[in-house]
Amino acid sequence: MKGSPKFIWALCPDQVRSLEAMAERAPSRRVGMRAHSILLSARGSSIDEMARIYQVHRDTVSSWLDRFGPFGEDGLRDQPRSGSPSKLNAQEKEGAKAFLKTHPNAPKIVLAQLTEKTGKSISRSTVRRLA
Repeated sequence: MKGSPKFIWALCPDQVRSLEAMAERAPSRRVGMRAHSILLSARGSSIDEMARIYQVHRDTVSSWLDRFGPFGEDGLRDQPRSGSPSKLNAQEKEGAKAFLKTHPNAPKIVLAQLTEKTGKSISRSTVRRLA
C-alpha cells in the first residue's frame, strides 16, 4: 500500500445532492471530477481507484480530498491563476482566427493585420495559441 487510506467518511443528504449537481453541471470538467471524487470517496472508493478512473496521479486525488475537508465545495472550484489577462477580447480573438484561416502559414502577416485592426501588439506565441 502506497499510503494510509484517506476517505470522506460522512456526507449529509444536502451535501450529496449539492455534490451530485456540481458533478453534473460544473463549469469545468475538472470541477466535476473533483465533486464526483468526493462522492466516490464517501462510498468507499480508494484514492488509487479514483486516480485510475480519472487518469491522474494519486497525489492529485489526495489533494482534492484534503481541500474538501476545510473548504467544502469551495475547495473543489478552480482557483484564480497567475498571469496577465488576455490582451484580446473575444471578438478580437475571433478576428485573429479569421486572419489565421486566410494566412495559415504567415504569422507575420497575421500579426500585422491584428495590430492594424486592434491597435494592440501581441506576440507570435499568442498567435500560435490561437491557431
